[in-house]
Amino acid sequence: MLTWINEKAKWVIVIFAAGIVVGLLAMDRVPKTNQSYPVAIVNDHKVSYGEFDTRIKKIVQNQYQGQHLEDEQYAQLRSEVFRSFVRQVMMEGIYEDAELKASVAELKNEFKRNPDVVRGRLVQEAQSRLYAIQQQATSQEDLMQRSQAYIASLPKFLVDTNFNKAEFDAWLETPQAFQWGVMLQFEEDLKNATIPSRQLQVLVGASVHPTSLEAKWNVDRRMTDYDMDVAYVNSSDFAAEEAAVDSAMVKGYFNAHVDSFFVEKDEVLFDYVKLPVAATDADDERIREYAMTLYYQLSDTSSTANFEDMARISSEDPGSAENGGMLNQEAGHGVFVEEFEKAALALDSGAISEPVKTRFGYHIIKSYGKSTDSTGALSAKVGHILLVVNASSETVDSLENVLSGIKTDVAAGKSFEEAAQARNLTVERSEWVGHGDNIASLGYLKGLTSFAWPNENLSEDVGDVSPVLKNNQWVVVAYKAKELKAGERDVSVYYDSIKKNLLKKKSSAAAAAYLTSMADKVKAWAPADSADSTAAAPAEIEKVKVESKSASAEGFIPGFGYANPNVAKVLRSQKEGEWGPVVETENGAVMVKVKSKKAVDQATLETAIKDDKDNAFRFTTATAFSQYVGDLEKATPVVNNLDLFYKD
Repeated sequence: MLTWINEKAKWVIVIFAAGIVVGLLAMDRVPKTNQSYPVAIVNDHKVSYGEFDTRIKKIVQNQYQGQHLEDEQYAQLRSEVFRSFVRQVMMEGIYEDAELKASVAELKNEFKRNPDVVRGRLVQEAQSRLYAIQQQATSQEDLMQRSQAYIASLPKFLVDTNFNKAEFDAWLETPQAFQWGVMLQFEEDLKNATIPSRQLQVLVGASVHPTSLEAKWNVDRRMTDYDMDVAYVNSSDFAAEEAAVDSAMVKGYFNAHVDSFFVEKDEVLFDYVKLPVAATDADDERIREYAMTLYYQLSDTSSTANFEDMARISSEDPGSAENGGMLNQEAGHGVFVEEFEKAALALDSGAISEPVKTRFGYHIIKSYGKSTDSTGALSAKVGHILLVVNASSETVDSLENVLSGIKTDVAAGKSFEEAAQARNLTVERSEWVGHGDNIASLGYLKGLTSFAWPNENLSEDVGDVSPVLKNNQWVVVAYKAKELKAGERDVSVYYDSIKKNLLKKKSSAAAAAYLTSMADKVKAWAPADSADSTAAAPAEIEKVKVESKSASAEGFIPGFGYANPNVAKVLRSQKEGEWGPVVETENGAVMVKVKSKKAVDQATLETAIKDDKDNAFRFTTATAFSQYVGDLEKATPVVNNLDLFYKD
């Protein structure tokens, strides 16, 4: 009945004009109006809740197979499924506008090229059919007859041990091939998505034209080795003071590069108050009393209580509960905490301990026998029932009441800061948080996104302060201190990163100035072992390290790092046998002397250029297509109504 209500919920709303729909599975909130809203609107195409919920359930069933999902996992799954609908609708529109269609020849070729995929789908459908026969059979004989008849009707390539590709190709040409539901579904997938997507990728890739000149430049960078001496200074030795960069400098840099700092998506800066969710002494006592109750039941000779069954029902140790509490390692080897091992080794075989407290909670331990090894060390095979001490609902409620008072005070006219201070609580400031993101120090908080970006179709006033939000670690109320829309520019979003970058530049400049002052000493340096200069250990001239190195422009060079774009320019312009000028890098400053250059032979070079050109075409085509789809996704008008159905 609940499933029927879930599937027909929108009709129930329309018919009865009810504000609240009862029985919708996996829903936290629904629109409080008599209008039925779509989950999404993409380019004027509406995605219904039924479509969306069906896809969610299929993924949970197929990928998670009954596993329990936490709220954060469900929120992430909904976000991914929402994006999959956006992409699907968007791409279908592009295919239609560009008149991209799969031909019969392309479909046949795709089937023939993917026999393993086809066979895998056929096997799944055949297994489902055999299961249905098993359920419908009236007797064992009836089951055997119907099963054998069905198996005999299957294509030969599906039941033979050795796969025959010719038989498979011939079967694809018969009408029977497309009497299978999975074949029709695969055909639809190919027709509506796979093949049109490939055709579109070809169109986008038509603008990609890697040249031999570009390939030669890449190959030269990668395959030409240089023997060199390198002198470098680390910027960490010249770290700039924080005060060296003030707010005026940060704002000046921001204003000079303002087009580089626009906000890509809506973001909010939160002020928040948090209280840790921690068990109290009363919670501890409650669990201890419950543990004693279990112990008395197990100790009562007139009771039918069984330790193993009790462990399966009551233990909160998932690793041992399903095994009747039995642990897969013996006590006495230092594997378990001291309190546990001491109690376990004190038990006689078959005895059960009173509750033993450790940092994990309360344990009721049963001994299955002790043994002594050749060294005289004692060990015991044991099982346990673990009861974890968590904050009770009463404890969490008391925390929520404290924070609810802040919301009430703000509604009455107090500032968020004043309401928190009145309760001796500290207000903290979050980093900038985007739609669907978390406050890093708190993790996922169900309801934060709905508070920060309330849906315009919801009539209730969310207020300046969020409802009480919670997870397993924190109870929180939040206040929107500042909000930015996508496309806006604000220095506060990038203040820390700009300051860090400017401090880094100052450090590199100081390192370069120091290396410049030491240039004469560097030029006078010679490797300790001139016969094998590449093996010489790095020398130090005060704060300057000098060493010999053999590498390409794509390799690792001290002071530059791996594949630094400045390296090719430095090496190309350097005269052999001379020290070059001081170059600032992200890591400090560097001077290079090229001693010799080792180019590859012509035949190897030409082969590498051809391979590089081919690889560049494939990579650039894929990159261009990915960028094309990504840009379309950003530009596609999308109405997101997830928060009407799920309180994330």
